[in-house]
Amino acid sequence: KKNLLRTHTTSVSSRMLHKLAGEYKKTGIFTPRKYFSIDRVFRNETLDHTHLAEFHQVEGFIADRNLGLGHLIGVLKEFF
Repeated sequence: KKNLLRTHTTSVSSRMLHKLAGEYKKTGIFTPRKYFSIDRVFRNETLDHTHLAEFHQVEGFIADRNLGLGHLIGVLKEFF
């Protein structure tokens, strides 16, 4: 078995989406959720003086009914 450094945080989001879908399938009840991940990730590229081997990545999602583009813009303005 070989260890591999994570190159992005998408695995965290996909794991949480799978968990959310499993809960809905099991109970039939949708519960709004917010998930955010701030993790250290690693480049799988050649290094140079402008790129380090590791950096931090922010990723997240909000699952709810009746959300639209305005909600996304509001979250982005608040976060950044």
